[in-house]
Amino acid sequence: MKKIVLLLCLSALFTSFYSLAEKRSVGPVEYIKVVELENMKYLTRIDTGANTTSIHAFDIKVDDDSGDMKGNIGKTVTFTTMNEKKEFRTLQATIVDAIIIRNAIAKERRYQVELSLYWKGQMKKVLVNLSDRKKMSYKLLIGRNWLAGDYVVDVEMEPEE
Repeated sequence: MKKIVLLLCLSALFTSFYSLAEKRSVGPVEYIKVVELENMKYLTRIDTGANTTSIHAFDIKVDDDSGDMKGNIGKTVTFTTMNEKKEFRTLQATIVDAIIIRNAIAKERRYQVELSLYWKGQMKKVLVNLSDRKKMSYKLLIGRNWLAGDYVVDVEMEPEE
């Protein structure tokens, strides 16, 4: 019986080590490009405490706005974004969802769109919520939806431009 338990423990340890070996390490801050924004580069905070990825968005306009965020799902949204270098781009995308985000101050409903994020030779499509991040140092915040299955955070890594 002890041998079986030992074998099961070793098997679980090997499986978890193997799955970690398959994942790439990402630092707490990285340069990430948004493909749909002509590969605009953002100095990005990797936040394991955030469920979803957020991008700085303002001048948000919905085509044929129903006045109800949930009612606008499936419609086209136009928004402007800016990175930390004050480079601006305007993008049109389809609203995939309108989710409630909770933070330390309050909760708010935000539109979500699908964007392709490119980092070190890999592109990954994820849902990104549109948020006014003008007061934030990082205009793009990467959440667990980007990290899941592919990346682990190494807090000692430095960003490479």
